[in-house]
Amino acid sequence: MGGATEELVKLAARLVFQQFATPYRAAFERRIGMIVACGVLAFIAGLAGVVCAVGAFWLWLAPHVGSAVAGVICAAVLLIAALILGLVAMHYTRHSPSAALADVLKGKDIAAAVEKHLPEFLIAAAVGGLLFGLRRRK
Repeated sequence: MGGATEELVKLAARLVFQQFATPYRAAFERRIGMIVACGVLAFIAGLAGVVCAVGAFWLWLAPHVGSAVAGVICAAVLLIAALILGLVAMHYTRHSPSAALADVLKGKDIAAAVEKHLPEFLIAAAVGGLLFGLRRRK
């Protein structure tokens, strides 16, 4: 009985949070959009910087070792950098905080809770709708 009650409390808390968070969702979506746009522009600027740096390195290296060897050396430096970044990314994916997120209800858990307690959810939805509807009319 305790597990079902905990599921209901978690689901009710999510529903209430979603009702209160709705007015802030549009502002949050605008912020996320700006963050994504700035991130894309930063990526493009960073990529252009890397291209310029590799080009400058190639031009500096060409008189010393020849233009063909300079290209190979630049490619090797970029491959080593990509390998290091790939290893760092693999390290972070292996140590992701998935255990911390295991507490969150999954789709199967929600479906099972709704099937078990459908009348309670309907009553809670009706009462919540009436309460929030009365608040917005004022």
